[in-house]
Amino acid sequence: MAFKQIRKMITVENGDIYYEFADNGYQILYTQPANEVQSNLINYGFTGPTLLCFPDKKTDFVGFEKLIKDSGLKQIAKENGVGIILVNPKGEDWKKEEAGAYEAVCNNLGIAQMNFRDGLAIMKNDALPDEVSYNILGSCVRMYAYGFGSGADYIARYYLKKVNGNIQMGDLGMADQTMVTATLKDLSIMPEPEKNDIHVVSIGSSEQANAILRGNCGDVLVQDDMDLVKQFRDYTGNFRRWVGRIMKAYNYEAEGIIAKAESVMIPIGDDNESFRKGAPFMRMKEHKVGYVTFYDKDLDVENVKRPLMLVFHGGGDSAYATASLAEWPEIGQENEFITVAVEMHMRVSANEVVSLIDHLCKEYAIDEERIYATGFSMGGIKSWDLFQQCPEKFAALLPMDAADYPGNNCFFGKTEKINQEVMVPLLYVGGVSSPLVELPCHDERAVERMKYLAKVNGLNKRFELSQNKESWDDPYVGDKGDKVEVLHDEMFPESEYFVHYYNSNDDKCYTCLLAITNHGHEIRPFTNRFAYGFAKRFYRRNGIIQIDE
Repeated sequence: MAFKQIRKMITVENGDIYYEFADNGYQILYTQPANEVQSNLINYGFTGPTLLCFPDKKTDFVGFEKLIKDSGLKQIAKENGVGIILVNPKGEDWKKEEAGAYEAVCNNLGIAQMNFRDGLAIMKNDALPDEVSYNILGSCVRMYAYGFGSGADYIARYYLKKVNGNIQMGDLGMADQTMVTATLKDLSIMPEPEKNDIHVVSIGSSEQANAILRGNCGDVLVQDDMDLVKQFRDYTGNFRRWVGRIMKAYNYEAEGIIAKAESVMIPIGDDNESFRKGAPFMRMKEHKVGYVTFYDKDLDVENVKRPLMLVFHGGGDSAYATASLAEWPEIGQENEFITVAVEMHMRVSANEVVSLIDHLCKEYAIDEERIYATGFSMGGIKSWDLFQQCPEKFAALLPMDAADYPGNNCFFGKTEKINQEVMVPLLYVGGVSSPLVELPCHDERAVERMKYLAKVNGLNKRFELSQNKESWDDPYVGDKGDKVEVLHDEMFPESEYFVHYYNSNDDKCYTCLLAITNHGHEIRPFTNRFAYGFAKRFYRRNGIIQIDE
């Protein structure tokens, strides 16, 4: 679902925009405060907190502004690049309200990879260009509900339970609609929870009410005073709901990781098809590229040269989401490298990635001998683009979960002149159960991609595979590696990780393929940790790949 119209919009003195929407008889007020984390360029909708308020009584824009400022919710939103939602009761308060308000909000949350601004996902219909609808940019992955007075009673009466329904998260799958945490201030009734895993912050409630919460909810924090900012940093913001259960959220401040939203103007390259399709007189000369930089807070990134890992998201998610779910910031912290996740990279060509690297080398002390890149899904295609177009820049590449014919690129076009001789150490990952083309067993596109890789990297195995798959050395990749090992991941015990190592004509291994059983189109931290362990042995000095033995 989506809102068909904005019923009212006002801009206040500090520049903040307030919106009014309606759904199923509920008035919904919304704002995304101005912030310094570039939220109109960096997409926090997949991973940022969704802050939902149930006020004590029906309120207007002035009351909404005062509530979020006095409570600290505005500060939380500013720090996280997200908005705040307030849903009003149909009457003057929530005392006699029936269930339905929470669903009215959840059903109008949405994700847009590119068309988002001021906290709204702007949905367009190509067949009807004048038809525009709106979602509030966000999901229930980090749904934090705040109830005040009768609003707290309303949550405690109806929503301390599983809420059926899902929200599409693009390449990342589906998000459960059940809230993660409920903050209840001045609860005046005995709560009526079903047995659940929802975390609760109870402020100023009776001992009897708190006893009921403790006996039925996942975890309960009882507080005498309201300090929502501190409670968010220390407790509320540390949880998310993923694959139907409460899990640890990525709290980089608590983990000691810098997460910095940045941007730079990049000259538009000749290989950027998205900007080269218009008439010459209309073409731009440069465009803004957004990215998020992650590194350990104690790591000297200005004076000591550090490896660089570029991360490219899938075609249906975002830079922050892919980096976080893959745990690249944590891997970087453990291994003392800088992670840069590039936003909307499908508008950034391979040669423009090189321009971005050149910029990063001026901003940080980058070890130019140890520049790596990885990507999931369409980000995997971007990693293949780099192999095809600018291989000499990289010490190793780690494309994941996407394979296409050689020459095909992220613009759904064809790169005619591609790398035929510059070897790049490469690890590729594919899920056996994926519905997309990832492994040779799925489609000839992956076979041709591996055949191309074998030629450029000079593999002993050539992937000249028969159409009769029963004749293959391996049922998933076709040509078995010169060495094969099987790994296991305790988080996914049902999967086997078949690791194929291929020797090149100098009898050294620069190429590795992973085929993972019971693995769909998904991101797994175990895979990325293994991938970096493979990649970090390689560096490129004077154009030649060297190996740390």
